Amino acid sequence: MKKTILLLAALTVASASYAKEIMPVAEIAPVMETAQSDMYLNARFGGDIMAKYDKVYSGFDDSTHAFGGEVALEGYKVLDDNFDVGLGLAYQFHADRDSKDSVSGVEYDSIPVYLTAKYNFITNSNITPYLKANLGYSFNFNSSDAKRPGSVSTSVDDGLYWAAGAGMEYDNFTVDLMYAVNEADSSMSGSSDKDNDYDRVVLSVGYLFDF
Repeated sequence: MKKTILLLAALTVASASYAKEIMPVAEIAPVMETAQSDMYLNARFGGDIMAKYDKVYSGFDDSTHAFGGEVALEGYKVLDDNFDVGLGLAYQFHADRDSKDSVSGVEYDSIPVYLTAKYNFITNSNITPYLKANLGYSFNFNSSDAKRPGSVSTSVDDGLYWAAGAGMEYDNFTVDLMYAVNEADSSMSGSSDKDNDYDRVVLSVGYLFDF
């Protein structure tokens, strides 16, 4: 065993000496800098799948139509080979509600600020699968008036934002599939607040930038 260890040590020293001879210092430095990089940005764009609102009041439909999605920027710090943590900011344009017998509930858009975390699965390929979770606060705005029929002045409050799902990374490109919820309360004139959460599955693609 001792002879084996000594042999491996000798080979390591010899390999290092040889590498210095065949690779100039100017070429070694960029490699070391890249290897030491532990922070990156993920710019991504996503579309909503199977989105719905809470019904809020009797007679309102919870289903949606048209397109909803988001644009997000997330900054991560690499903790180790498996864990990355960071902060995110997104602009989310939610889908329109379906109308039912000229009755339509409140719609809104959101800007969440959130913590994000990823658990990466180490593989022997260029594909890195991961689990991902977001948790933060959603600033809800641009609310529409309820219609039952005729417009009724309506407001929307801010609330919790969270998401959980999985994804994969390949050559700096990412693909996420997340279940996400923006919590909100809405109230019409003369009535109490009611839950008006926006739930959906989000499919998004992104690109990673080192910094």
